[in-house]
Amino acid sequence: MKKQTRNLCIAAAAFIVLGGAYIALAGQQTEEEETVAIEELTDLDVTDLTYTNTEGTWHLTKTDDAWSYADDAACPIDSMAVQEFVDEIEEITADRKLDNPDADADYGLDAPDYTMELSDGSQTVTVTASVQDSVTYLKANDTVYATTAYLPEGLDQGLNGWIEYENIPYATEDSLTEIVWGDTTVTRVLEEETASADESEASEASDSENETEEEEVTKWQITNASGTRTIEQDSTMDTFHNAVRNLYVLSCADYGVTDTARKQTYGLDAPQTLKVSYATEDGTASYTITIGASDGNGGYYAMLDDNGIVLVLEAEGVDTLRSVDLSA
Repeated sequence: MKKQTRNLCIAAAAFIVLGGAYIALAGQQTEEEETVAIEELTDLDVTDLTYTNTEGTWHLTKTDDAWSYADDAACPIDSMAVQEFVDEIEEITADRKLDNPDADADYGLDAPDYTMELSDGSQTVTVTASVQDSVTYLKANDTVYATTAYLPEGLDQGLNGWIEYENIPYATEDSLTEIVWGDTTVTRVLEEETASADESEASEASDSENETEEEEVTKWQITNASGTRTIEQDSTMDTFHNAVRNLYVLSCADYGVTDTARKQTYGLDAPQTLKVSYATEDGTASYTITIGASDGNGGYYAMLDDNGIVLVLEAEGVDTLRSVDLSA
């Protein structure tokens, strides 16, 4: 009888534990599913956005599906990227709406981290956001929400994050035909070399005893202040080619930089110059990168084909390129 009672107790305990786990899981699933929409943004088709972060205030407008910078229509804005950003804002959800909120200061909303003003032309919604540890408080017009979801990353960007720019063209190593780096020119040359047939094969056939074959070998002609010389592909050339081909754009720093005074700000008034020529299916192509001063944050200012847009190149690639010694 005692054994039966003990078994019943164990079964009851197991039932309670399993039942508790089920309830907790069900509660978690319910909590995950029960997100609250930001009602003020639900039916908004935004065509005008002004947002403020620690960098400043940015005003973007949309006309005929194209976004532009309100303060300068000549700024080359990446419309697709801005639209994705706006869509993310419109889709922000909360964990709950605070029906009887305390003062804004209690949620950090008196000095918010972000402010967004969104309009569709007929109505305007102002959203402020304050990140407090793992919870973000949002105030849409007069309604306060709380969420543990992440806000769109675009809120941390300034204008430069929305500038559309050309990236450095990609050229395979085999397609490279000429590289001009400063006062050094490296040109691909194909030379025919004569190789004797294998003696063992020649012994099998008398008519091939003196047989030779021609093969093309890629070499590189290097011309600089030391003169001109031709070398075969070696580890130094491998490093040089990889450095040229793998320069990496981190970000955009400015646009419309065409006059000497503004170029001087980025060390682009007297830059190092890299010109790369390469073969394509349609013939040949080339691009020129001018490299200026350090940005002080792990990059170098640069410009592609003198197009007025200042890029930031990853410092490691530039440093590697500069370290290659092609002197005789």
